[in-house]
Amino acid sequence: MLKFIRKKWWLLIIILITLGVGGFIYLRRQNPTLSNNGGKETTYVVRPVSLKSALNLSGNVDADKKVTLQFQTSGRLAWIGVKEGDWVEQWQTIATLDQRKLKKDLEKELNDFMTSRWDYDQLKDDYEGQETDAWNKYLTDEITRIEEKSQFDLNKAIIDVELSNLSIELSNIFTPIAGIVVQVDQPIAGVNITPATARFEIVNPDTLYVRSIIDQQDIVKLRKNQRAKIIFDPFPNKTYYGQVYYQSFAPEEGEESSYIVKISFPASLATKLRLGMGAEVLITTAKKTNVLAVPLIAVSQTGKKSYVTVLNNNKRKQRQVVVGIETNDMIEIKKGLKRDEIIIY
Repeated sequence: MLKFIRKKWWLLIIILITLGVGGFIYLRRQNPTLSNNGGKETTYVVRPVSLKSALNLSGNVDADKKVTLQFQTSGRLAWIGVKEGDWVEQWQTIATLDQRKLKKDLEKELNDFMTSRWDYDQLKDDYEGQETDAWNKYLTDEITRIEEKSQFDLNKAIIDVELSNLSIELSNIFTPIAGIVVQVDQPIAGVNITPATARFEIVNPDTLYVRSIIDQQDIVKLRKNQRAKIIFDPFPNKTYYGQVYYQSFAPEEGEESSYIVKISFPASLATKLRLGMGAEVLITTAKKTNVLAVPLIAVSQTGKKSYVTVLNNNKRKQRQVVVGIETNDMIEIKKGLKRDEIIIY
């Protein structure tokens, strides 16, 4: 009796193993992605799917219109007309150096100019109507040289006046853009400064954008006015939308194959964002529906040709395919495979 029970028990085990193996084979045929032999091989049944190719970029907030202003020479800082946070208009004066010496220099140069002018006019009056016959030729040549020298002196005096006037003009800082003052190195007047110790930075918030660096393989996938989904680091739970409006033609300085991409965003965010804030950008580059595709890992490359391994009647054969768009894990097969074929990788 005991032997009979043991035989029944072993028979039951054999039946269960048989059912398990059969079930595994069945599921493997039905499931597009089922690993075999501990995950070393995977089969996939080729079927139509929808694909969406996208680029994930990291970037920072920057501005198209931003300037750093400073004096061209050292001097005593006489007046500061702005502070950080102020709004300034285009060509507004924001700071001035002490101009007393410069104005005196201009006054002196003007006096020198008037002296040269009077000397020149007097010379012309003194020699006007002189004889120009051959016997007086030597004297005429001398007069001509004297007149030319007087003209040179007059021209020099005019240039000196212009240079003095330019020095006064350069002792003022004018902003070439409208915007917000975001940095004032030296906010106190009355101190001596150098150009490097008295800088003013101004940014126009209406020109803010997201700046990203992208490599050459991805830059060719972008086009102008492409829609972009943006999540800013300070607002991780909010999504905003913008557009690609600029792609650099030349690579970024110091980088052989990296290019600048500029992405706009809603103007209403200008008051919330600051320069340098981080952002993540998602740009959909292509969409396709009802196309054949396989896992990206299943495609191998040899030069410019793409291949997959097809499983047919338990035989493996490498086949060349033509690929299309790709996502993070799938790639379109334009030519070379048919629906319901099985590939292995």
